[in-house]
Amino acid sequence: MPKIIDYSILFQSAFGAQKTNPIGSFQLSALNSRSVQQQLKAAGIDTNSKQYKTVIKNMMSAAKGNGAMYTNPQAIKNLMKNYDEDGDYIDPVTGLAGLLVTEENNASRKRIISIPESSREEMFELTKREFIQENGVANGDTTRRSDVYTNLYRKMQKNDRLAAGYTMEQYERAYSRALYAAVKKADPNWKIGNPIPKNALDGITRESVEASLVQSGNEFISADSERDAAVNGAVYGKTVSQIENAFAEQLKNAPQIIRKEEMSVEVNGNIRAEKMARLEKQLKEGSFVTQKEKLDMKI
Repeated sequence: MPKIIDYSILFQSAFGAQKTNPIGSFQLSALNSRSVQQQLKAAGIDTNSKQYKTVIKNMMSAAKGNGAMYTNPQAIKNLMKNYDEDGDYIDPVTGLAGLLVTEENNASRKRIISIPESSREEMFELTKREFIQENGVANGDTTRRSDVYTNLYRKMQKNDRLAAGYTMEQYERAYSRALYAAVKKADPNWKIGNPIPKNALDGITRESVEASLVQSGNEFISADSERDAAVNGAVYGKTVSQIENAFAEQLKNAPQIIRKEEMSVEVNGNIRAEKMARLEKQLKEGSFVTQKEKLDMKI
């Protein structure tokens, strides 16, 4: 999630700008001087706090170490409100810390951990309901999936929130794959966007989907699909998985962590059809589809 922070006051003396200081402002180079420290203390700023240290670190980074830049106590206090007592950024949408992805934690967050059953049930019910409502179309304009992630984050400890979001994403994808597979099994000629055959999803429950999952590294895979492909030489189960994963990538959906923007697909029907046609071609060239099992990629 990008952080939008106004550091404009730091640059008031740059590029020939007026050299006089606004009331209460000081140069960063004077930050540790006695007079400035007294000024900060008088403003109620705890210079030993992690919030303060994080803000100053970010300011120095934004100013590229240029001590000639200016700031003032009120600007520092305003920025400190964006961080908790540990100096961790507070997401403005959820009011929670521990949801900011950085270069340092991006890799480590991709791990599967235990998350509440209630959250998994909430995600399954929503995924199934929206799948039926939209006839299998992944509609980023109407989905309420971000609400499910937010509810999950509120149940988790701060240091586990990123991993919890990643784990939920793995379950969500598994639920989607199972729904696609069930409808295709009921009607091999079913097309995405067409009405879902009656009773096609009656036997699909969260428990049944999760029972078929096995963990492979930091991902879940369906043991049933892999077994069917190995025993019968079929490509169907694997193809469904490929379609769902590739389509998710096409959408650039990012509920792994809550961001300011919801998942959105700001492309018209023609562009979507063109993109999915290219995807279908790639899948076919990758031997994921036989001539007798042509995929309908209509979105």
